[in-house]
Amino acid sequence: MDEPVGRLLKGRYQLTSEIARGGVGTVWRATDLVIKREVAVKELRLPADLSRSERDSLLQRTTREARVAGRLTHPSLVTVLDVVDEDERPWIVMELVEASTLEEIIQVGGPLPYQRVAEIGLQLIDALQVAHGEGIVHRDVKPENVMISAAGRVVLTDFGLAAWNGESALSSSGRIIGSPAYIPPERAKAGPVGPESDLWSLGATLYAAVEGYPPYDRKGYIKILRQEPLHEPKEAANAGPLAPVLAGLLRVDPAERLSAENATKMLRIAALAPWSPENSEKGSEGSSTEDDVEERESAREHFRAGARVLAESISERLHNSPEAMNSIMVSIRESTDNMGLTSPGKHAEKSRLPVAVGVGLGVLALLALVMWALLGL
Repeated sequence: MDEPVGRLLKGRYQLTSEIARGGVGTVWRATDLVIKREVAVKELRLPADLSRSERDSLLQRTTREARVAGRLTHPSLVTVLDVVDEDERPWIVMELVEASTLEEIIQVGGPLPYQRVAEIGLQLIDALQVAHGEGIVHRDVKPENVMISAAGRVVLTDFGLAAWNGESALSSSGRIIGSPAYIPPERAKAGPVGPESDLWSLGATLYAAVEGYPPYDRKGYIKILRQEPLHEPKEAANAGPLAPVLAGLLRVDPAERLSAENATKMLRIAALAPWSPENSEKGSEGSSTEDDVEERESAREHFRAGARVLAESISERLHNSPEAMNSIMVSIRESTDNMGLTSPGKHAEKSRLPVAVGVGLGVLALLALVMWALLGL
C-alpha cells in the first residue's frame, strides 16, 4: 500500500509529494527537517511474487549498495545522503535534482544532434567508470534514468537495480528486472553481469537519443529475452561520427565491445566533429564570418587531435582483436560518407567547399594513421 504524504521517516525526512513511480519503487519529494532543505526519497517496492529468500537478498543488496553509492563523488551521479531502515526495507535519501529525463526530452523535442549526444555520453561513461571502480554495476541504464538539468548537468539516477560484479542477472523465478529495450543480450542468460553490460545499455541509450528509438524493436528484444541468435543492430542513420562508437558499444558479444577508455576517446571525436546538419543549413544562408572560420579551424584541429588519439588506441587494441577493429574502421568510413566528408556531391555549395576539403583531409589523415598503425605492427 502506498505510503501517505506527510509520513515522517527517522523523525527527520517528511514526505511531501510523489515525484515518480517505477517498477521497483516510488520517488518522493521530502523535506529534511534538520537542515531545512528538500530531498528525494526512494521507496523500494518489491515484486509480490519474490520468494522470501529473494526478497531478503534484494533488500540487503540494495541497502549495501546505497551505502557504497553514498561514498561515490561525481557530478553525474546522484548523491546519496542517507539510508533509512523502516518497515523492514530501506528508504534511500538522495539529493533532489530538478531536471527532465532524457526520455521526456526525446519525446517532446525528437532526436538530439550527435554532438550533444556525444557530450551526454562522455558525462555518463565517466560516471559509470567511477561506479565500476567500486564494484557496482548499474544494470538499468536507459533514457528514463538519465536526467538533464536546464544548466546542462547530466545525472545518472536509480541504482536500485544495481548488482555487484559477478552476481547473476536473473532471480531464481526467472524474473528479469529492467526495461526490455535496454537490456543487453547477456542479461537474458544466467551468467554474471559486469561493466560491459552497462556499456551496452549506454550505447542503446545514446542510440535512442540520436535516432529517437532504441536499437532493437519489440521483435529484437523479445529475441534477447528468449536467448535467440541476435544480429547486430542496424547502423544509426543520424549519428554521423557517433556511429562507430555506437556500433562498438552495441556488439552482441561482450568481449568484442569497446572498452570504456576507447569509447571515451571516440566520443570526444564525435563531440568535436566540425560538421553538423545545423551548421550546413546555417552556412547556406549567407557568407561565413571571421569568427565562424576561426571556430571551424579550431574544430578541425580538435578533430585531428582526436584522430591521433584514436590511432594510438587502435594500434594498442589490434594486438588483441584485429577483427573487431577492422569492423570499427569500416564504421568510421561509412560514417564519414554519411556526413558527406568523403562522398562526392554532398555539401557542394561553393561557399562551403574549402571547409569540406579541409575536413575531408582531416578524415583522410585519420584513415592514414589507422593504416600506419596496421602496417607498423
